Amino acid sequence: MRNNRGFTLIELSVVLFVLGLILWLAAPRLSSVGEPNRNGVFRSLSAGSEEAFDLALFEKRETRLVIDPAAGTYRFRIAGDKMEVSPKPLGQRLTITGIRIEGEDRPLDIVTEIRYLPGGRVPAARIFFRDSGTEGEPTDWTLKISPVDGSVDVLSGTVIKDA
Repeated sequence: MRNNRGFTLIELSVVLFVLGLILWLAAPRLSSVGEPNRNGVFRSLSAGSEEAFDLALFEKRETRLVIDPAAGTYRFRIAGDKMEVSPKPLGQRLTITGIRIEGEDRPLDIVTEIRYLPGGRVPAARIFFRDSGTEGEPTDWTLKISPVDGSVDVLSGTVIKDA
C-alpha cells in the first residue's frame, strides 16, 4: 500500500493554468485601479465649477480653474488664498485637445485659467477632451461651462458652437 501525499503533475498544471487565466483576465482591470476615470473627472470639474461660481457670486471671492494640458492636471484655487491646492490628475486615458474661452482658442502648451469673478461673472468656456478608452476607438467630449450659473454640460463629441 502506497502513501500518496502530494499532487500529480496534471493537477498542478491545471491549477497553474487556471491561475494564469484569472491573472490574464484581471490584469488589464487592475492596471487602472486608483486612476480617475472620465466620469469621475467630469463630475469633479462640474462640482468644482458650481462651487467656484457660488464663491464668486455670494462671497465675492475670485476663484480660478487652473488647467495645465501639458501636465494633464487641473485645480480650483481662490485668488489671494495662501493655501496651495494640489492639482488633480486627468488620468492616463483622458487628454485635453483644446480650450476655448469667449470664442478664443487657447494654446495647449501653457497653463490656462478660467476666472470666476466676484458677482458671479464667468466667461463662456469649453474644454475639449479625448478619452482613449479601454477598448475601441477614442471618443471626444466637450465640457461647456455656462456663463449664467457656472454649471457644466457634458457634450459628446467636439462641439464648438451650439446648434
